[in-house]
Amino acid sequence: MKKALVVCVILFASLAAGVAMAADPVAPTGAKAVDAAWTKAMLAGDAAAAAALYADDAVLVLPGSSAIKGKKAIAEVYEGWLKDVKVADIVLSDTHYRTAGHLSAGWGQWKMTTVPKAGGAAKMETGTFCAVAAEKDGVWKYVSDHASGDPPAPAPAPKK
Repeated sequence: MKKALVVCVILFASLAAGVAMAADPVAPTGAKAVDAAWTKAMLAGDAAAAAALYADDAVLVLPGSSAIKGKKAIAEVYEGWLKDVKVADIVLSDTHYRTAGHLSAGWGQWKMTTVPKAGGAAKMETGTFCAVAAEKDGVWKYVSDHASGDPPAPAPAPKK
């Protein structure tokens, strides 16, 4: 009887430990982690933190821009943009992430609301994104980041 009680206690303790481990949220890695850090940097208006998420030879394409090549050029673009606008909200949705070894890809939809610092109405934009991150020395950074803006809604048909 004592032996059965000891086995039950050990079994219960093992199950409880397993449930506790399963309940611990796992920190995101790969492109998902970089996307989360980028969102945090944008909401904080921190161009330097955003640029630090890119590899030295990364390529960034923003809606309406050509390829911005290299961390220095990316930092300059973010600094110039964030001096004029406050990012009020960012939502990434319908996201998908795949990681294999030292490479990770993420894609989905984005929605961003910005407010001009000089005053004026908020602007909400939407689009799609695709990013590739690479891990080097335990740190994930974007190597390619491409965001496309959705086209404007079609004009309503004229009434007949």
